[in-house]
Amino acid sequence: MLIDFIDKLELPDDKARTHYNELHSLDYLAAGLKFLYDQVQNLEAEIASRIPKDKKVFHFGNSPEMSGIPQYLAACYFHWYVVTVCNYVKLVGWLGNDGDSTKAREYMECVLPQVYLWRHKVAAHFAIIDPQTKGRHPDTAADLAKSVMFPLSFDDDAFYANSLGLTMTQKGKSSTSRHDMRWSLTYTHRNLIPRYWPQ
Repeated sequence: MLIDFIDKLELPDDKARTHYNELHSLDYLAAGLKFLYDQVQNLEAEIASRIPKDKKVFHFGNSPEMSGIPQYLAACYFHWYVVTVCNYVKLVGWLGNDGDSTKAREYMECVLPQVYLWRHKVAAHFAIIDPQTKGRHPDTAADLAKSVMFPLSFDDDAFYANSLGLTMTQKGKSSTSRHDMRWSLTYTHRNLIPRYWPQ
């Protein structure tokens, strides 16, 4: 059976029988992802209906178009979605690569690069709580502060996480937050449909 219709990751029938629990997990995770997508899409449609069609907009915080929109709940939808979608994609990568955890991680980083980063810096745990001090991209003071700032803005027709950057000076040292984690829940989900749920 195909479990990724774009990269053609396949789980042979004999293995599908022995991976019942894993496939069942994909089913319930997919249901949760669709639910979260529907919730955010409905909020976005309500906001978009309040904006003239010929206008480009960027909203952060309380603007008249956001009146009555549960932005805090929308932020939680992003947190829940990102943890769930990373579990889904990594499990597909693991199943499609014969249980190889390294290949599963590489697959997830390829399919969801911005989302995966945001999961590590915000949704799985705030970077300020567990900073990365080594490696190619150690967290800056601005990254740590940004990890606990309200994450969402509304850009034209959708909510986005991590649209704004932060530059700050602390103890005489200037730093800027990462700019490679901007993502939209609804656009991400729509892009995953042909890969995982084309039917």
